[in-house]
Amino acid sequence: MLDLRLAVRNLIARPSFSIVALLTLALGIGANTAVFTVFNAVLLSPLPYANPGQIVILNESSPQLPNASVTRYNYDDWRARAKSFSAMGAFRPTSMTITGTGEPERVPAKMITANLLPLLGVPIEQGRGFAEQDDKPGAEGVAMVGAALAARRFGSASPVGQSILLDNRSYTIVGVMPAHFELFQPADVYVPFGPWAATLPEDRGWHPGIFPIARLNDGVSIEQARGELDTISRQLEAEYPDSNKNTRALINLAQDQLVQNVRPALLMLLGAVTLVLLIACANVANLLLARAVGRQKEIAVRVAIGAGRARIIRQLVIESMVLSCAGGALGLIVAMWSVSMLSSMTLGLPRAQGIAVDWPVALFTLALSVVTGLVFGAVPAWQATRVDIRESLNEESRGGSSSIRHRRMRSVLVVAEIALALILLVGAGLLLRSFSALTNVSPGFDPRNLLVINLPLSPRTYGDAVVRNTSVERIVERVKALPGVERAAISTMIPMAGAGATIHFNRAAAQPKGPEDYVMAGYRAVTPEYLSAIGVPLTRGRLLDARDQAGAPGVVVINESMARQYFDGLDPLGQRMQIGTEPDPNFATMEVVGVVADVKQSFEAGSKAEFFVPYAQFPDPILTGMYLNVALVIRTAGEPTAIVPSVRAALREIDPNQPLVNVRTMETAMAGTVAQPRLQMALLVLFASIAAVLAILGVYGVMAYTVSQRIAEIGVRMAIGASPSNVIGLVVRQGAMLAAAGVAIGLLGAAAAARAIQSLLFVEARGFAPMAFAGSAIILGVAALLASYIPARRAAKVSPVTALGR
Repeated sequence: MLDLRLAVRNLIARPSFSIVALLTLALGIGANTAVFTVFNAVLLSPLPYANPGQIVILNESSPQLPNASVTRYNYDDWRARAKSFSAMGAFRPTSMTITGTGEPERVPAKMITANLLPLLGVPIEQGRGFAEQDDKPGAEGVAMVGAALAARRFGSASPVGQSILLDNRSYTIVGVMPAHFELFQPADVYVPFGPWAATLPEDRGWHPGIFPIARLNDGVSIEQARGELDTISRQLEAEYPDSNKNTRALINLAQDQLVQNVRPALLMLLGAVTLVLLIACANVANLLLARAVGRQKEIAVRVAIGAGRARIIRQLVIESMVLSCAGGALGLIVAMWSVSMLSSMTLGLPRAQGIAVDWPVALFTLALSVVTGLVFGAVPAWQATRVDIRESLNEESRGGSSSIRHRRMRSVLVVAEIALALILLVGAGLLLRSFSALTNVSPGFDPRNLLVINLPLSPRTYGDAVVRNTSVERIVERVKALPGVERAAISTMIPMAGAGATIHFNRAAAQPKGPEDYVMAGYRAVTPEYLSAIGVPLTRGRLLDARDQAGAPGVVVINESMARQYFDGLDPLGQRMQIGTEPDPNFATMEVVGVVADVKQSFEAGSKAEFFVPYAQFPDPILTGMYLNVALVIRTAGEPTAIVPSVRAALREIDPNQPLVNVRTMETAMAGTVAQPRLQMALLVLFASIAAVLAILGVYGVMAYTVSQRIAEIGVRMAIGASPSNVIGLVVRQGAMLAAAGVAIGLLGAAAAARAIQSLLFVEARGFAPMAFAGSAIILGVAALLASYIPARRAAKVSPVTALGR
C-alpha cells in the first residue's frame, strides 16, 4: 500500500508525463479491447445451446457442389441409419410475408423439425414448441414467432393463440422464442418443416436448402461421426448411383461452421491491434527510460540508505502497473465507444447482436492492463536500478545523464516500433490494393439509373403457373407505363446478389455417359426486356423477346463463359439443351438463340456459366419456389429512387398484399457486396495510421531527448567551427540509422504477414506487391527523418555560449 500511494503521488507530480503515457496506453488498450469484444462475441463465446460442443451441422459434398445443402431423401437416410447421434433435426431458411393489418411485411423465417429445439436445449419463452403432430403432412398451420416480432406486431398482448397471415395462409401462434435467439441467422417466424418437405418431389439430386443439425452421443467424437457418415454415404452411392455418385456427407461443429468465413479477418484485426499495443508499450517504455535518468539521484539515495535492488524494482514496476491500469480504465471507455460504432458496422458478422462490453471483456481489459504494465515497466525498472551511487550523488553533477545502456535500449525500442508499424502499413497497403482491384472489376452490365425491388410472390396466390405468368406480365407492363421508366423486367436472380440457383442440364451435342459427366450452370428465369434493361451486351444471336411466351418453342440465351465451357469448338447458336441430368422425352428442349457477355454475381466471383430462360416458359414444378422469389428491375431516365412512390402505388393496385422488399438502387446493392472488405480495409488502415503516428512520435521523442542530453557536446562542436548544417546532419544521420534498421526488420516481418493475409485479398490482387512494400517503407522512412530533423534544427539554433554554460 505504501508503494501504491507513492506511485500515485509520483504520477500526479509529473502531469505532462502521466497524461502522454495515459493517452498512449488508452489508445492501445482501448483498440485491443474493442476488437477483442467482437472476437469474443463471434468466435469465443459458446453457442447458446445445451452442451454446444456436441452440436454439429451437416452438408453434402460432390465434385460439382463442394459444399451444398442436403437433399430431403439423403437427410432421411442419414437420420435413420446414423448411430453416432442422439438426435437429428433440420431447418430450412426462407422468408414469409405477413399480411392482414398494416403494410405487408416480408420477414426472415425458418422451417424447423419438431425435435430441433429440444435437440438444441432451447426453452420456449411463452406457449409451447412444435409437437410431432404439427410436423406431419396435412397438419393445421401453427407457428412460433420471435420476441422482436411479438413486440412489434402485438405490443404488450400475448400473441399465443392469436392468428397470423403468412403468405396468405392463416397460422395459429403457439409459442414465442426467447429474446435474442438465433438459429445461425436471425428469424422472426418459425413454421413446421414436415408439411413443406412432404411436397418435395422424389429427387435425390435436388438441394432445396435443407440443413441438418445433430447432437453427438456422449463419448462419440466428431471423427467417429465422420467415419460413420462416410460409410453411409458410400452405401447410398451404391444404392442410388444416378444421384449419389461421389456424394459425401460433410460434418462440422456448429460453432466452427458458423464462423469459418469471418475467422481469418477477425484474427487479422486482432493481430493488428496487438501490434498497435506493442508500439504503445515501446513508446511508454521509452518515456520511462527518459524519466529514469532524472531519477538517478533519488534511486541512488534509496540504495545508499539500504534499499535492495528488488525493492526499488518493485516500486518502479508498481508505478508502471498503476499507469497501465489507469490507461486500461480509460481504454475501456474508448472501447465502449468503439464497440457501439463497430456494432453498427459489423456487416454480415454472425451473432453480432451479442457484441457488447461485458464482464469477460472487462476482465480481459484488466489482465491486458496488468500484462502491459509488466511489459513496458520491467525493463526500464531494471535499467533504472543499475546506477553508480558515487557518481549519482556527486554534488557537482548537473543532474542525471543518460548512460550508454539507456541510449541503446531506447534505440532498440524505436527500431522495434518502426518495424511493427511497417508491418501494419504494408498490410494496410495490400488491403487497399485489393479493394481497389475489387471495385474496379467490370460487372458486365450498366448499373447506372437502375432500381431494384424484391417481390416475393405468395405461393398460395401465385402457385399456379398461369396465374403467376399473367400477374408478372401485368406488373411489368404497369411499371413500364409509369413516367420516367425506360424499361422494366422481372428476374429470379439479379447481378451482385450471390451465386443464385445452379441447375443440371444436358446438351444434345454431348450426352452424358454417367453422373460424372453431368454439367451445371447458373439458372435465371427472366422476362423479355431483362437483359437489355440491365445493359448486358449481346455478342451473338438475339435476346429474349415478346415471342418467347408459354407454349412457344423453348429458347435460351447463354453467357460467354457457358459458350466456352460447354460448347467449345461449336457454334452455340442453334444448339439444343434440356434441363435435367439426362435426356427426358417428356420435357421440352430449348434452342440457344443468343450469347451475351458475362455478368458478375459478385465482385469476387469469377465468371460462371449461366443461362437465361423466358420466365413464361416454366420448366418444372420443382422450380416453383425459385419463380416465386423474383426481383423487379427498372431502368429510369433520372434518379431511380424518385419513382419509388409511384411504383409502390402501381403495385398496390395490382395486389394490395404484395410487399416491396429491399428497395435500392443497383449502385447501392453493389456497394453492399463490398461492405465487409471495405470495413476490414478501413480498420487496418486506421490501426496502421495509429501505429505509424506512435512510431514517429517515438523517433521524435528519442531524438529530442538525445539532443537535450548532448547540448553541451553540440556547443563544443559549434564553438570549434561546426556549422548548423553539420549539427543537423549529425542528428539526422542518427535518426536515419534507426529508421533504416527498423525498416529492414519490418520488411522481413511484413513479408511473413503478407503471406498470412493472402486469403483475405481479392484473387487478382494476390501475390507479391512491391509498391505496397516500397511505398510503406518510403512513407515511414521519410516521416522518421522529419521526426529527427525537427529536434536537430532546434539544436542547431542553440548558442554555443548558452550550451557551454549548461
